[in-house]
Amino acid sequence: MKEILQKIYLFKELSEEELDKLVKISSFSSYKKDSLLFISGERGKHLLILIDGDVSVFKHDNKGNEIVIGFFSPYSLLAEAAMLRGVPFPSSAVFKTDGRVLKVEMDKFRESFLSKPKVSTEIINSLLSKIQLLQQNIHLNIASTAKDKILHFYNTNSSIVFKLKKYEIATLLGMSPETFSRNLNSLINDKKLQKTPTGYALVK
Repeated sequence: MKEILQKIYLFKELSEEELDKLVKISSFSSYKKDSLLFISGERGKHLLILIDGDVSVFKHDNKGNEIVIGFFSPYSLLAEAAMLRGVPFPSSAVFKTDGRVLKVEMDKFRESFLSKPKVSTEIINSLLSKIQLLQQNIHLNIASTAKDKILHFYNTNSSIVFKLKKYEIATLLGMSPETFSRNLNSLINDKKLQKTPTGYALVK
């Protein structure tokens, strides 16, 4: 476990003694594709760090429609804001692939590690990056056309886009599957996107 902990940016500056202490309050949990990691309204007891696989975080609107908030890849912190504040999860998370999560006992982590400048700084950076992502998504949804949204998505999510279904991308972009497909085909005809063996990609 220690070798994996050393790969996580949050813990890379910890001493051997600190890592040994962290090991004692940490554990791994494995999940199959489509398994829920947590559900909106639940309270968690662990700091969650994605080690393997891809996770989709989502909410439901008043009509029951799923709204995808974001996709996360290995070594991402998940729902850290809720854990730090001690409040219920504001959203749900599901595995899009088989995966594994590192779970750190939050109470003990708070007592022993949260006061360390390097650890707290990295958590703040993680929170800030998610705020920035949210702001970008809000701006994109307000100011951009459907085609602009699609191009932006394929430009900034090339590492995970091939793992997603069309309706999932449409949901993330806040458009209907029909609107997404129509504009996707238009972008292909305009030679701005091209079909690949694993999906679609920007034409370079």
